[in-house]
Amino acid sequence: MALVVAWVGAQAESHVRIIRLSYVDGQVQMDRATGQGLERAILNTPITEGARLVTGNDGLAEVEFENNSTVRLGENSEVLFTRLVVNDEGAKVNEIQVVKGTAYFATKGNKDDIYRATIGDSTFLIHRDTQLRMSDDTGKPTVAVMKGEAELQNQQGVKITKKETLTVDPGNSAGYEIAKGTDASPLDRWNQERDAYQASYSYNNVGAGPRMSGFGYSDLSYYGGWSFVPGLGLAWQPYGASNWLGWNPYVCGAWVFSPFWGYAWASSYPWGWLPYHYGSWSYVNGSGWFWYPGQTNTYHNGWSSTGFQNAPVVTRGPAGFHPPASPPLPNSAASASTVRVGMLSNAPAYLPGGRVPPDFRSVIPGSKATVPSAFVAPHRNASVFVPATAHTQNHSGHVFIAPPSRVASYGPAEGGYSGAMGSAGAMSRGSSAAGGSHAVHAGGSSSGGGHGSPK
Repeated sequence: MALVVAWVGAQAESHVRIIRLSYVDGQVQMDRATGQGLERAILNTPITEGARLVTGNDGLAEVEFENNSTVRLGENSEVLFTRLVVNDEGAKVNEIQVVKGTAYFATKGNKDDIYRATIGDSTFLIHRDTQLRMSDDTGKPTVAVMKGEAELQNQQGVKITKKETLTVDPGNSAGYEIAKGTDASPLDRWNQERDAYQASYSYNNVGAGPRMSGFGYSDLSYYGGWSFVPGLGLAWQPYGASNWLGWNPYVCGAWVFSPFWGYAWASSYPWGWLPYHYGSWSYVNGSGWFWYPGQTNTYHNGWSSTGFQNAPVVTRGPAGFHPPASPPLPNSAASASTVRVGMLSNAPAYLPGGRVPPDFRSVIPGSKATVPSAFVAPHRNASVFVPATAHTQNHSGHVFIAPPSRVASYGPAEGGYSGAMGSAGAMSRGSSAAGGSHAVHAGGSSSGGGHGSPK
């Protein structure tokens, strides 16, 4: 009977999780638990249980969970995702082993979700709304809590709270020591910049507003804008796409095999998560490709696994367009090779004329800046738009451009959005300001002009 109960309990758990590799910079490798060992990590690859992520001397990486929680790796670091499930009560269980180096944890989401992190022989329960840094660089594992609370599960009742640091010390009679304060790390500013970017653009977007917030949405807000497209409704387009009409959504990425999903499309664009796993793409003559999310229940208050797609759906393409087909399923996971499409580099791809990915690495003292190079499509019919200048200058005090000061609001009577952009003055439907909404008419022209280029 005990065995039957255990089997039923195991069946109630689900390994279907929607977790992504949300940021890579420099040398980053991943073991996808397919039996092929470490391979070059590709941005927006789904993360599943058993996956291993390793950074090199110049490597930085970030993993984003469904609820905006993140794990970030510094250089020469390694983490193993030992357990990623949804239990029979609907709570997400995340268990991660920090094998070496430095990892930052930021936990959000449902109060019943569970986050456990192991470093050395010590396991910590990380509470909700907590930010902490784990490191073993000194030979003695340390856990520094910047916000929230964590518990040492090896010993009952041991808690670390805001601005406290626990150091594992076998020479101490208790086996650990808790000190007030947290020592600064060269990686702290990089971690804070990534936090600031996601917070700024997840919930402050002219065009779609807070109704679409959360998982992967900050990248949509930063790299593109929304329009009302007849026949589609509210649709999103990356900056630069309207100037490069030969571009298509499959121009740069890879088919990556996952033990739980099969082959899934991993886009090399920093914004390439939601548009490639939810909703549909459609081509508008004269204006290029647009992505539209579809029914609001798909993305309201987060993005669920029920609407997840392995690859982008194309409902209407230009004449003669055929999206690349997914590779056939392999006989075994060990024989599943990654199939690359287009040109992949160690820097995130971007559309010429669009926003260049911010150089988050540049805030690390003594770090060499990473300068992405424009991607050139391998398609012979593609007309490459050469940008006049890169849109990287800002006055926000950050390495990324600050968002508008006010969130846009939806106008259901007009079927579009309107809003304001702080000192830029009032912005209404038809404005050409960055991120502003406008209508795209049936003929393909857009009111307001300049939708493809952020200001």
